[in-house]
Amino acid sequence: MLICAVPGWACRMSVAHMTLAPSSPTEGSAAAPCLPTLYVRDARHLHVALADGALGMNVQSGSLSLGFYLRSKLLGKVRRRVQEMRYTSSTSTKIDLSHNESARLATDALLDRGLGAYREALTLEAEVDFLSQEEKDYIMRNVKNPSSSGSELEEEQGQDGSDAVSQTSVTYFPVDSESDPPELEYGWPASEWSYHLQGMPTVEVFLQSDRTVSVRDLLREGISKATSVLAIVMDTFSDVEIFCDILEATRKRNVSVYLLLDDANLHLFMEMCANLQIGSSHLTRMSVRSVCGDTYCAKSGRKFTGQVKEKFVIIDCTQVLAGSFSFAWLSWQVHRDLAVLFKGSGVKAFDLEFRQLYASSKPVPGFPPPSPSCPSVQLTD
Repeated sequence: MLICAVPGWACRMSVAHMTLAPSSPTEGSAAAPCLPTLYVRDARHLHVALADGALGMNVQSGSLSLGFYLRSKLLGKVRRRVQEMRYTSSTSTKIDLSHNESARLATDALLDRGLGAYREALTLEAEVDFLSQEEKDYIMRNVKNPSSSGSELEEEQGQDGSDAVSQTSVTYFPVDSESDPPELEYGWPASEWSYHLQGMPTVEVFLQSDRTVSVRDLLREGISKATSVLAIVMDTFSDVEIFCDILEATRKRNVSVYLLLDDANLHLFMEMCANLQIGSSHLTRMSVRSVCGDTYCAKSGRKFTGQVKEKFVIIDCTQVLAGSFSFAWLSWQVHRDLAVLFKGSGVKAFDLEFRQLYASSKPVPGFPPPSPSCPSVQLTD
């Protein structure tokens, strides 16, 4: 039998079990925390998390180390959830969908001072490491310093004595929100109020594992039947045959094409065009623009932007093919993808999403806007 003591606690341990309980306070000493007796069968390794502290014990080579660490604050939101899952409890907890301030502070630290500061913030906030290595690498690769215009805005905001740095993380960006969005150069064949005339929404699901239906062939057939407009949002575009299908639709059937490509993978499309010797003169009735994901901005003004992961093709504003596929050989041949075909009023959500993405898109260098002389699709608004 081995007996050890820490202030306010008594620990009695044998090979079979261990009992830990508050000891009686001596005269002039502070009372121990009011905690229940803990009984552990396996003394080889003990790690118990208490409501207001954590107990750690390791028995190795006959030596015993015991430490009790009182916490001055609550656990981080995610760590608290993990602890609830690690230690069984009869009480059920309600899902917490609130903002995680600890995660924001740690992410800001990563943006401003790197991985070391990120780990320090996690320790101070008693939070788990919630970012994978891939996510950390992405953030560090894409971090940007505040622009000169942003710095001027900070100085103006700081003249009244307020904290200029803290003002940079607000969601109001005059440079972006007060500028005119780009117009749909060739018009749009349907207004958002006309969807109720197209009947109930219908949905069909197509899986890559179903060899009777090819998602790529389904897409190409839809492009070949388009009569007025094709609106495409895609992360990767390097499929030459689909590119030719789109060019044929614009040149032989006067179909207007709006192509929004993820900015991070835009170079793949540009390289394909260069290899095929296709330039802007060949892209009649076709608008090519780049688009990004959302932007995370720290209080210091440093920020990074995400990618576009949603992928869909609107055909004549009457049907949409959406899914996990990309316009690339690997996606069609070896990757497991799925596609969902929406018709009827189910197209409305994609119509509105495309217009919002187009409003935030940017022109692609080397692909100038269309000539004003180009005829447009008649708007029905």
